[in-house]
Amino acid sequence: MAVRLRINKSDALVAGSTVHVVCAISDSTLELRPLDGSSELLCFSHADVKRMIDECQASIEYGYFSGAQAARRALAGSALISRMGAAEKAQIFRKQVYVECFLDAEADGEVSRSNDRCAAFLPELGKRVEAKILEQIRLGKDGAELGKLLAMKHPGRTALMAWVREWQKTHDPMCFVKKSRFNGVNAKRVSPQVESAIQTAIKTYLHPGRVHIPHIADEANRVIRELNKSLVFSGQLPEREVSENTVRRRIADLDQFEVCAAREGVAVAKNKLGPYGQGLEIEAPLQRIEMDEWLIDLIALLEESGVDVSDPKFDELRKGRFWVCVAIDAATRVILAIKMSRTESAVETALATLWLAMRNKSEISKQLGCKKEWSEHGHIFNVAVDNGSSFVNADFKAALTDLGIGYEVLPAGVPKLRGRIERVFRTFGTELMQFLTGRTFSNPQERGDYPSDKYVVHTADSIVEVLVRFVVDIYHHREHRGLEYATPADTWDRLMGFYGHSPAKSPHVLRHFLGIPLKRQLGRHGVLVCGIAYTSRNLATFFQRRGAQQIDLRMDPEDMGYVSAWFDDAWHTIPAGLPNARGSSLAVWEAMIRELRRSNKAAARLHIEIVDAALERIKQIDDHQRAWRQIGPLTVSAKDIRRAEHESFYGLSFGVVPGEVREKPSVVGTASLTGRLSEIATSEGTSIEGSSPVDDAPGQPELPEDPQPEWKFSDEGEQ
Repeated sequence: MAVRLRINKSDALVAGSTVHVVCAISDSTLELRPLDGSSELLCFSHADVKRMIDECQASIEYGYFSGAQAARRALAGSALISRMGAAEKAQIFRKQVYVECFLDAEADGEVSRSNDRCAAFLPELGKRVEAKILEQIRLGKDGAELGKLLAMKHPGRTALMAWVREWQKTHDPMCFVKKSRFNGVNAKRVSPQVESAIQTAIKTYLHPGRVHIPHIADEANRVIRELNKSLVFSGQLPEREVSENTVRRRIADLDQFEVCAAREGVAVAKNKLGPYGQGLEIEAPLQRIEMDEWLIDLIALLEESGVDVSDPKFDELRKGRFWVCVAIDAATRVILAIKMSRTESAVETALATLWLAMRNKSEISKQLGCKKEWSEHGHIFNVAVDNGSSFVNADFKAALTDLGIGYEVLPAGVPKLRGRIERVFRTFGTELMQFLTGRTFSNPQERGDYPSDKYVVHTADSIVEVLVRFVVDIYHHREHRGLEYATPADTWDRLMGFYGHSPAKSPHVLRHFLGIPLKRQLGRHGVLVCGIAYTSRNLATFFQRRGAQQIDLRMDPEDMGYVSAWFDDAWHTIPAGLPNARGSSLAVWEAMIRELRRSNKAAARLHIEIVDAALERIKQIDDHQRAWRQIGPLTVSAKDIRRAEHESFYGLSFGVVPGEVREKPSVVGTASLTGRLSEIATSEGTSIEGSSPVDDAPGQPELPEDPQPEWKFSDEGEQ
């Protein structure tokens, strides 16, 4: 099937640090122009752009030129909520809770914005907000920071109305960030005369003629120049002219509905910005995704099967039942992701489900024995969830906001507003669980005398395989009444052909916001994670300029080839110094190190060739388990990685200097690899956290280049 991307002129294609404007779109080609005007018009086929995105050479920024995105860039530049401290995030979402509670009460007619009624309702509003914060503390995280909010004084009417007005402009939590965060200590304010000139010029913007912002800035500066003539004549200092960005920020503060209605008409404004209710019709794939959790109607214990459940590896099976988090596409009814969890309302599980929904899962379905491919994935535009603590968690909201994904929390107790995801869970219960031994049914009345606890045969492994096979081979290819008796898979293919494919952001970008958070000490070796050194030219330059310090990292446990590092106010992709680490999972890497420690007890050196051979062999064994891990319960967290580094990887450092990894001689004059924590030394010419720095050798190899997207025409290789 011919590739056709779902992209429009409000989107941007980013390659490296260059933003490209979409000038024209046809069925087969895209015409692009760099925003900075550095080159002429570029023409690419949809297939070429898709290939560049798959190879991490480019990424689509959806809605880059939309009003909401422009408003956010004018307000906060490249600032990210997920990069703020826990206390600051708690303050942001406290204001959001106040606004949401007030708007809900206003919609129900309990309060109005008049002075008297609003003031009288403030005590009740405070109680509702406190109840939501207490519920978040009970189910969620960051209890210490959220607990401090309960002792804070409730806002007055003036502050509350200001929050409400700011929220209604963009519905973006960034509007609650203190403006002083972006002003800087040397920020300059414009005078009342200059502000008046700007506001007068902006009136021209609200016109069907659709005057461009640069012309508005020119008009404002013309008025300022006229003002300066009179000021100089009277002996006063002239005013400075304003920049185009200043005008953009003023325009972003305007009511977006009013701006759209004045420039494009009321009908267009209603279509773009008008509210919608239950009558919303979803037509395009990935336009709206519904997510929810379900307690599987199946007991999974091993006691009755004669297995010793006291073994720590069976910890997850003692609890009996698992939760499953599911993401479903509203337009096609395709299930985009399933993730099992040991407990309810885990934000890590929600983030992992979101990540999996934007990945191609064909390899998972293949390794788990499915006949069909699970290839449905792409960029998600809006996510609809309920009030579960994992979905209203600050980290989940921040990840969605920073990825440019819309977020909608539907009220609890109204399942018809999430009818698609609720129906899927019913389908699981009626069409899948009936074939499984040990089911619990949905209630005691339905279960009757069925002894669920005596018929326990399933494990986490078997549940994962059963769920994936049912979804991929049965559910996706069975007639669906809600789709006019078409199948979800056929509907997906048909709508993708009509609307075009919307690729997900690159794996590097997804890792930036959804990876496991870590902190590591930056040194001359770069950063060390699980015995692998990660470094690049940009990171080395940052170390030379700022010195040793703790930096934030994000890691994908299924690919040790790269980590994301935050420095210079941006995320950077840092490659591993060990080439074989690319594509290797943390589970493979840890298993390989343990195997080498067992098999090389009498060896004097740990050769990199031995590492390569062992790694290749274990990768072959790991394929099935890799597929299981992406669906099964989460087993890797920042705490687990710290434990593994102390137990398995202590003293190891691979990848800084080509060649072998040498061991420290033992105290009795012999060298061995016995698994003791103090016996593995660093590579020649490397340094490890806490060890003495090593002088640079004259022949030290060059640092790896940072991964940079590269533009190429499709016919370059032919010339």
